Amino acid sequence: MLKKNFDAIEVFLASALVVFFVLFGVYVPTFGFLGLLLMAVPICIVTYRRGIFYGVLTLLLSGIILAILLPYIISVIFCTINFSLGIVMGLILRKEKPINVLLGTTAALSGLFALGVAFFILTGPKDLLSNLYAAFESYMISYYQGSSGVATEEVKQFVKYIEIYLPSLVILLFFIWSVFQYRIVSYVLRYLYKVEVPQFGDFKEVRIPYELSFLFLASLIASFLPISNEIKNAFLNVELILTFIYMFAGASVLFFILSKKLFFKNDTITKIINLIVVLLFVIVPFLSFFLVFLGVFDSVFNIRKYFKL
Repeated sequence: MLKKNFDAIEVFLASALVVFFVLFGVYVPTFGFLGLLLMAVPICIVTYRRGIFYGVLTLLLSGIILAILLPYIISVIFCTINFSLGIVMGLILRKEKPINVLLGTTAALSGLFALGVAFFILTGPKDLLSNLYAAFESYMISYYQGSSGVATEEVKQFVKYIEIYLPSLVILLFFIWSVFQYRIVSYVLRYLYKVEVPQFGDFKEVRIPYELSFLFLASLIASFLPISNEIKNAFLNVELILTFIYMFAGASVLFFILSKKLFFKNDTITKIINLIVVLLFVIVPFLSFFLVFLGVFDSVFNIRKYFKL
């Protein structure tokens, strides 16, 4: 009986925290986004510690309160996000490796986002997306022409790229959000509840399975084939996601090579220099393409083995 009372208290406290973070994110300017980034953390922790029943109970209780305080559609959106980042991550975290937790959470967020977009397209006005992109293009043209005098064609081309690559950009954003929450949840569990969860491995040892290189090659070839725009855009989004993945892997390889004392001695200043060199390769466009090539090359040939002492 006493344990059930403590469980109920934890559910109420977690629900109150969720509501606080959401209201903070909605009504506080500038730093409000921090509340939205943290809003699913209490649900994830309750799900991890107490199981899916208490996690869903926390989600429903916080959702009911938010539906009273906020417009219905906004509360539904927040509950959907909290389900993915809270319930799904909490469940996978109990039994899977960190990368599987991130992939599962990102997949849940992306799937629910796709369902939401499909719902609005099917139930909303005709040509809803076209009208939204047209309004966005008009706003961008007026903004840039008034502030920096950018050519209209350049703005239209930018909006066209956004229209093509929006799915992959959303997926990458969800993945980064999942990484951030995983870090926060692991810190809370470690320092507040004395629970250790699996951590990410050494950044210098990141290596992508070689099978992905075939998909990357296929996406590159598809962009030059005479296929429909819908299929070509799908391959372009795959290409963008894999480009970021291989750039990350290439940065890992470069950091590994620099850490093997080939160029600098191993001290604090050298580590800072190594980090600056890696960041320079990430930021400069030409060098970032080299990182992508390095990541692909390492996934196929495992070039680290040639630098190990």
